[in-house]
Amino acid sequence: MPVQTTVKPRLSFGSAGTHVTGWSAANAPVNTRALEITAQTPREVFGLGSIRGTTPGETVIVPTETFVAATFEGVIMNNFLLTHSLEETYNVEEGAAVGVCRYGDIWVKVVDGVEPNYGDSVHLLFAGENAGRFSTTGGVAITGMFVGGRTDDGLAPVELRRA
Repeated sequence: MPVQTTVKPRLSFGSAGTHVTGWSAANAPVNTRALEITAQTPREVFGLGSIRGTTPGETVIVPTETFVAATFEGVIMNNFLLTHSLEETYNVEEGAAVGVCRYGDIWVKVVDGVEPNYGDSVHLLFAGENAGRFSTTGGVAITGMFVGGRTDDGLAPVELRRA
């Protein structure tokens, strides 16, 4: 019988889908939405971009096909409301309640090989294994900019702005 031997008591600094600064944590709006799952939705959704789902204002989805910037909802926030597996991943279920940060500074997942610099533009990708990840080119441009470089974990801080 497997036994879980480790528990993460809190989020570490710089985790995907967490705020970069205290200001953003206190002032940036985070809306609760239900997550729609598709066959392409990764198990680790935190730090990915989301767009409006089938019920605008209630659901979000990780983009998997062409969309316009106007349907961008925000970045999926990390939380403790989802079931944690023995492999230290989250089991994301259909309709799971997730926080979506609409603007402010937040850690996001970036495409492998992309090395953003301060001031680089933010683009949300929607194709293949990079769906929902951010880059400096390609995909759809999002209002905001990268405010730091890539970490060893494949994350980078961005500042999302109101459109």
